[in-house]
Amino acid sequence: MYKADVALVAGDLTGKAIVPIVQGDRRYEAELFGVGRSARSDEELAQLERDIADVGYYSFVGSREDAERIATDEVERDALLHRLMNERIDAWMQLATERLSESDVPLFLIPGNDDDFAIDPILDSDAFRPVNADGKVLDIPGGLQLLSYGWSNETPWKTPREVPEDELYRRLDELAEQVDDARRAVFMIHVPPHDSGLDTAPILDANLRPTVSAGDVLRGPVGSTAVRRVIEERQPVLSVHGHIHESGGERKIGATLSVNPGSEANPGILRGYLVDIGDDGIELVQRVEG
Repeated sequence: MYKADVALVAGDLTGKAIVPIVQGDRRYEAELFGVGRSARSDEELAQLERDIADVGYYSFVGSREDAERIATDEVERDALLHRLMNERIDAWMQLATERLSESDVPLFLIPGNDDDFAIDPILDSDAFRPVNADGKVLDIPGGLQLLSYGWSNETPWKTPREVPEDELYRRLDELAEQVDDARRAVFMIHVPPHDSGLDTAPILDANLRPTVSAGDVLRGPVGSTAVRRVIEERQPVLSVHGHIHESGGERKIGATLSVNPGSEANPGILRGYLVDIGDDGIELVQRVEG
């Protein structure tokens, strides 16, 4: 639709919650964001499943006993979550491959720090058109190179793909050494640079709850100092980030334009950036959503 030459997806590919749909005698029932939902036909059930999927969650249909067991059995719940994650990622990769089958536009993606390693074999499969660019420096259309990394600095949630700042910098610096010309390179790094305005999030207390003062939620920078350092030192023409969804926008760090689309899963809003890069650098930047 946008006639792009290349497409990038900067991580956070999987959901974090399961919504059980309880099957009764004559209808299906579920609770989404504290609101009771019901379906009385196959068509209404399909719409309910779609509504749950559109906010980034997973659903499964079962009895009330099934729902109660999943709620209390952590092992079974984790197994179900991993199965649903893999099924969704596999379906998306198939869909992307089908939609791109008549196009020469490449799609490069990376997992984010929250994404479990179990999805990596699917992302790496030769059967799919999208390319898992994580941990690589690749040539892309327009005479550009793409440096990609999906890990983050340490977070309060102990996510699968996070490391201390010094180790993150070491890894990023090692990748950046493979870049021929930073001014003809795009850095797609999941976590945004620290104190950039693209990394502002609620400050959490020891119980991982937002800190409130005078009735307002306190916010501050939670991005990576390692990412900021590597951008300041290397000055790529563009850096693309995600991770902090409530802090979308664009900022300049030296000569580098850094962007964070800031999609919102719960309302089902997908955001992105259109960026035109010419011979002399960035010519146009436009934020889009749908």
